[in-house]
Amino acid sequence: MFAEERQERIVNIVNQRRTVKVSELSNELETSEATIRRDLEELQKQKRIIRTHGGAMSAYLVGKAVTVSELMTKDAELKRRLAQLAYEQIDDYDTILVDTSSTVNELIQLVASGPKQNLRVITTSLMAVKALERCSNCAVQIVGGDMNYEHQTIEGSVACRMIRDIRVDKCFIGINGIDETYGFSTPRYADADIKSCMVESANCSYVLADHSKLGKTYLAKVTPPDCLITDRCSNDFSYDLLGDNMEVLFVTP
Repeated sequence: MFAEERQERIVNIVNQRRTVKVSELSNELETSEATIRRDLEELQKQKRIIRTHGGAMSAYLVGKAVTVSELMTKDAELKRRLAQLAYEQIDDYDTILVDTSSTVNELIQLVASGPKQNLRVITTSLMAVKALERCSNCAVQIVGGDMNYEHQTIEGSVACRMIRDIRVDKCFIGINGIDETYGFSTPRYADADIKSCMVESANCSYVLADHSKLGKTYLAKVTPPDCLITDRCSNDFSYDLLGDNMEVLFVTP
């Protein structure tokens, strides 16, 4: 097993169990404890785990939201690949509903420049509205509600009410955490409410999430989508536990 692959598995294990011992990782990955310790040191430098005496613990907080600037600069190429697969699910004349996640923002860039025609985009994202301002192949509608400048999004009870009162062909949202037992979740209640309303208002709903979101749980649960678009099948994650009717689409390596 290559070092990068082993370290990804370590991160997944730590996030799923919250805390783990070096000896447990050594036995599970069939690797020496010395190698595991080096991996943990490297992962702590990357701020992906917290090194503890004799092991490691998860580095994220269930109620802490990531800033827009952090999201936009992280794993940009991977987000573009996920967005491309999502774009392939859109048909001409579709009405789509999108949130303000960084991966969905990559999808909006494809909508703005791609060949799909006669689309209607309904969104809570100011970034999406800006990206589509010169787009001639789609109509754009922004959801009304409370302005959250920090996250460049519209949210609140008025926004949720508007979304509940419409029906769309497809919705595309991002997510912070996906856990086999807890399901889909995000650090902020207001964000979770918007995402859940979008899922419930769509004939077909999609979550775009890379493998780093697997095994994580956050404060507020989100209604499960019809389909998860992700980048690879993790050996440590049981996708079938997310629901019998949920489809999982993987981007090619």
